[in-house]
Amino acid sequence: MAKHSVGEILEGVISDFGMNGEGVLKEGAYPVFVPFAIVGERVRVEIVHAKKDFAFADLIEVLTPSKDRIKPRCRYFGRCGGCDLQHMDAAMQEEIKRAGLVRTLAKAGVVADVPEVVCGAKWAYRNKLALPFGRMGRHGKIVLGFFEKKSHRVVPLRGCPLHGEWADKLIAAVSAWANENGLKVYDEKTGKGLLRHLVARYITTLSVVLVINGDALPHADNLIRKLDEVFGEYTLYVSPNKDNTNVIMGESVKQIHGKEYPQKLGSFSAVVSPLSFLQVNDEIRDELYAAACELLADSEGDVVELYSGVGLLTAEIANRLPAAHVTSVEIVPEAVEDANALMRKLGLADRVTAVCADAAEFMAKCADAAGRAVLVDPPRKGCDATVCEGIVRAGFGKIVYISCNPATLARDARYFQDNGYVLSSILAFDMFPQTTHVETLVSLERKPQGTIG
Repeated sequence: MAKHSVGEILEGVISDFGMNGEGVLKEGAYPVFVPFAIVGERVRVEIVHAKKDFAFADLIEVLTPSKDRIKPRCRYFGRCGGCDLQHMDAAMQEEIKRAGLVRTLAKAGVVADVPEVVCGAKWAYRNKLALPFGRMGRHGKIVLGFFEKKSHRVVPLRGCPLHGEWADKLIAAVSAWANENGLKVYDEKTGKGLLRHLVARYITTLSVVLVINGDALPHADNLIRKLDEVFGEYTLYVSPNKDNTNVIMGESVKQIHGKEYPQKLGSFSAVVSPLSFLQVNDEIRDELYAAACELLADSEGDVVELYSGVGLLTAEIANRLPAAHVTSVEIVPEAVEDANALMRKLGLADRVTAVCADAAEFMAKCADAAGRAVLVDPPRKGCDATVCEGIVRAGFGKIVYISCNPATLARDARYFQDNGYVLSSILAFDMFPQTTHVETLVSLERKPQGTIG
């Protein structure tokens, strides 16, 4: 039976932070999680969800504000769901990420000293935008925005401080085009309507994708004219997605205007497909990849990279470590084809072998790897257990692990620690300022044979 009931009003002092940056109000051992509250603040809250062992509450009033509380820059903060921490200053945000990472590792039995978080720009850092089309108002005006929390109502987006000015200009142009040409917005209940999402990426130049419930984009010439008025170099694509799914992009993209421009990516430039994964923060991505290459610099000229995608990090490694041969492993055939094309274009094909294989199956066949290094950059679920087992069995001298999820990093690091490796370095990167997410780079070294403990 829950200690508190829904609708109950509580007052108290926030004593800790939860894993998602929310404040924790405790009565004895019973925690109440309060989003947008800061440690040390006295608050009034309303219980909105109660369980036997914990509850969630909405913040009604901050009775005694923290010195670290600031006014959020975004008008949508608290409604959008894209940001968690705009109500606190940068130093407090970094400490939450650092301390949360240390705590998560410690719970798994991995002791790590994380002295700081590598940071860059706090605002206008996102190179990517992905927004649904919706309708609002009595006349059903087409808008681009975000889904309001706990609803499918699209709230129009204006002035998101995580994006540059290019985003506002693009949203205005595309919204105006959609309304002026009488287009229909996709309705997930009926499966009818054309416009689903606007997806865009701006690095060196702008890439724009219209995700549609159809094969062709009507009035494309009118859209091109509008974009021409605002942007110089840009590429326009259409991505058909006729499935009743919450997956944003379709399986393919068709270029309908412009040309594909090379984008600056660390130490090289390359064309990036709209379907390719790319970190959303250019500055911190470059810092992270450079640091990963430094950790690999003392390997014996041979690096295995698992979960390599289209080869962007692969190219960075080969570019920065001219003595190294990189074997990149990726399960998606199209991504491997893109990686091979990229290596040929950059003149790296003789030092990179791109393998299309499941990471676990590849590791099962991996022979003695003593003295070699393996780099893993898995999805949020971390490495499959069989991948970790294969790395240990092969005896790699060094493991360099890039993680976007401290919980699965902690699980995998503990496995390596229990099987002959010691954590030798750890760096945290603030890839997503104003949110609770943190990117982590870890290096683990194999203990010499015969080492005890």
